[in-house]
Amino acid sequence: MSVFKDHKTSLKDVLKFIPEALLSHLSASTKVDHYSKVLHGKKMFYLLLFCIFDNEKLSQRTLEDTFNSSGFKALFGLGEEEKVRRSSISERLSKIDPNYFKEIYEQMYERFSSYYNKSEIEKYNLIRVDSTIVADTCLKLKEGIDQKSGKKLAKFSF
Repeated sequence: MSVFKDHKTSLKDVLKFIPEALLSHLSASTKVDHYSKVLHGKKMFYLLLFCIFDNEKLSQRTLEDTFNSSGFKALFGLGEEEKVRRSSISERLSKIDPNYFKEIYEQMYERFSSYYNKSEIEKYNLIRVDSTIVADTCLKLKEGIDQKSGKKLAKFSF
């Protein structure tokens, strides 16, 4: 399993912390799988999480290659016959309800906070960021990606 560069947290540790029952419950309550035949919410969550840990760059091609790999299928109990194309991933990402991922985050953050005190949380270098803070910070950029409209942008992923 890959480990974040500056952390000692592995994908295995994170997966132990996320109960599969929670993902199933949230899939049902958010109806994230209502029209999906192959790329259910749980599979998308595992795919995104695995790729964040395993790859330097996250792209739809990376997601496709990872989903179709034997290692990913073995780790998450998928059949070898399950295949997915990049266009299917693209469509699923554009249509999946983001509240499903928000709920997973909220539940896991609450659980994490109940297990560890503030100094232990700081040791893991996890900081909760509100998107308004990010937007406010972007307005104050002196350098960034020039849009030829006078605006500067910053691009990042987490």
